[in-house]
Amino acid sequence: MNTNFERIQFITSETDSMSQLDVARKACEAGVKWMQYRNKNASSKKMWEEALKLKVICKEFKTTLIINDNPNLTFEAGADGVHLGKEDVTVEEARNLIGNKFIIGASCHNIDDIIQAQYDGANYVGLGPFRFTNTKNNLNPLLGTTGFEKVMSDYAKRKLTIPVYAIGGVTVDDVEFLLSIGVYGVAVSSAITASADWSVTLKSFQEKFVSDKILLHE
Repeated sequence: MNTNFERIQFITSETDSMSQLDVARKACEAGVKWMQYRNKNASSKKMWEEALKLKVICKEFKTTLIINDNPNLTFEAGADGVHLGKEDVTVEEARNLIGNKFIIGASCHNIDDIIQAQYDGANYVGLGPFRFTNTKNNLNPLLGTTGFEKVMSDYAKRKLTIPVYAIGGVTVDDVEFLLSIGVYGVAVSSAITASADWSVTLKSFQEKFVSDKILLHE
């Protein structure tokens, strides 16, 4: 298993009072070290402009920057990687487009998706949705605790090694359970942006991993 990745991935979004860029900067100031830029409703021009500015912000804070859906923008903006949804190009196609130095993540909903992602050379997968979330439209059926237990049990039986991140409404209170079934990390958005103190909430997530005797930078 790759143990060089951050355990907590932050996914950008807009809030009622903050732009994507404002959210990204505040998240970095709070201590986020892995950020996925996701702006489903933006034009190509706006995504390009935001991605370039995000790259500057992330470089300032030494934060890994992943671009959602768009391998070409990942390459052109000099981001660290791309996260691919089920409707995007395949992992193999993305790898051919951007090369081996970039991180490629893949959205997964079941064990077959994870097997395929590992076979195709993805670096990590996002498994979900764990529970309902307002930050993404057109959700797959919720997996919940039972679904996650089944998928991760099959993951262990097949001796898979690709890091699995739980995504979809994950809270601090979920981390202990997710770690216990073999999940590597969590991808969060509203759990942080809706909290009163982003740095305190992020630290609460981080402490869950440390308290489980899993180092954040193994």
